[in-house]
Amino acid sequence: MSAQTATGPAPRGSHDEAKVQRGIGYAFVGGLGVTLITFIVGGALLIWLFLATRGPSAPQLLPPDTQFYAAVPPNIGGVVDVNQLQSGLRQGLGVPEPASLVAPLERLLGVTILDHVATWLGSELAVAVRGVDATVMEGAKPGEALLRNGQVIFLFSSKNDPQAEAFLAKHRAAREARGATFSVEQVGDATIYVEEGGAPSPIAAFALIDHYIIFSNSPDALTTIAAGDEASLAGVPAFTASQEDRERSPVAIYTDGSVEAELARAALRELITSLK
Repeated sequence: MSAQTATGPAPRGSHDEAKVQRGIGYAFVGGLGVTLITFIVGGALLIWLFLATRGPSAPQLLPPDTQFYAAVPPNIGGVVDVNQLQSGLRQGLGVPEPASLVAPLERLLGVTILDHVATWLGSELAVAVRGVDATVMEGAKPGEALLRNGQVIFLFSSKNDPQAEAFLAKHRAAREARGATFSVEQVGDATIYVEEGGAPSPIAAFALIDHYIIFSNSPDALTTIAAGDEASLAGVPAFTASQEDRERSPVAIYTDGSVEAELARAALRELITSLK
């Protein structure tokens, strides 16, 4: 066999095989690139959505003169831990049978918790009291005194604002069916609903503000929160110090050290346990 024959060009089939292998390699690299880009874009979108729907903490919404504050700290899963909530109600507010509150709460709201609250409810739940004057809190019914003379604020974090808005619509409709009428006030981006007339109630006013459903006996409390202020409970040194060990307890408790704060705690306990 001659040298020319021995070193001649490779058979055509070898070239085709090489092209196929190169094509497979290019496809693999291209697919890997598309997957990587998709992962990066998808991850960036998830981060954006998380940040876009992440609001301030409850203490950042509350005024610095808050006298009493109790909260179930948020968790990574963003879902309410029912056992933690019940333990917090017992330890923080002295409510003996938290499970018994479900039925009266559903009657008060006019909707079922499983179908209309669980769909949007996040893991941060809080209650705060401000504006309490000890001279008007003495008496046999501290809960009623609190509603008439102070501000009680219930905050429920939302992980799904459209569902939270749907809940408020159903809640309002249920109350209107019972004869309630509401005025509407727009403060910034928040729409505040206020029941007109009627007896003092812990849910007289309500709104969706900064990813929280907020109820209060006082329309002014919601107006203050919706208007916003650089000063907040979160910036009070005594509050910051009181929250350092909150992970050791199922509920974060803060009082400003005043007589009014303890009167507020007792009034809250009476108000919550009197739900029927």
